[in-house]
Amino acid sequence: MEENQVMTNTLKISIFLFLMVRSIGFSQQKQDSLANRISKISTATTAEKSTKSSIPVETMFGNRKVNYLSILNNKLGNSKKLSYFSVITIAAPYDKTNGPNELIVSNALTYKLSKKLFATGGLQYHFLKGVVPASGFQFFPANAKWLFVLSSSIAFALNTSFQNVGIMEFKPCISNILKLYTRVQGIYNIKLKNNLHERSLLYLRTGLTIKRTSLGLGFNMDFYGPDKTKQENFGIFIHQLL
Repeated sequence: MEENQVMTNTLKISIFLFLMVRSIGFSQQKQDSLANRISKISTATTAEKSTKSSIPVETMFGNRKVNYLSILNNKLGNSKKLSYFSVITIAAPYDKTNGPNELIVSNALTYKLSKKLFATGGLQYHFLKGVVPASGFQFFPANAKWLFVLSSSIAFALNTSFQNVGIMEFKPCISNILKLYTRVQGIYNIKLKNNLHERSLLYLRTGLTIKRTSLGLGFNMDFYGPDKTKQENFGIFIHQLL
């Protein structure tokens, strides 16, 4: 009963975060619309508008659990190099036999070293480790069709860990209103003290995009601990740019 209550609370948190981020997105859209009107008169407002980014929000309803992801990446003020980067991930199993509820919140400042390379540093809340400082680097080339993210970081907990993240998206146009959406996402995390596997995953997405919303099929493989205990989750995802 207690585990079900925790799962219910986590789902409520997921819904709350989605609505909160969605409201931020609506606010940004209103500001962007206003900026478009003002930019006809003032080029300075257009420059201010360029500091805002879309907020990707994704929920996958799988056969074993619900997975939630949101990403926020905004420049700080008028700075050309400094940005705020935040990632929230939630996994809420339907049954306690499929593992505990997982909540990870990462908050970092990123500093632009070159056009595609960034240094990062900040704090992460992990459902098992608590609050953990972390720092690393991001390599982030992207265009309208392709997106690549390569990130390496060190989490300075009692058991210091080293994490590599890789993401690739391919989004070609099918017609004037329809795009293909595909994504491959991988993480590999080891403990530096003994070089043992701590956590890894492989997530696959394929679907269709209309305007700013993508819908399709998702497949997750999660691996836990030194023995790489595997869990699979297959379902339907909805991905939206707010």
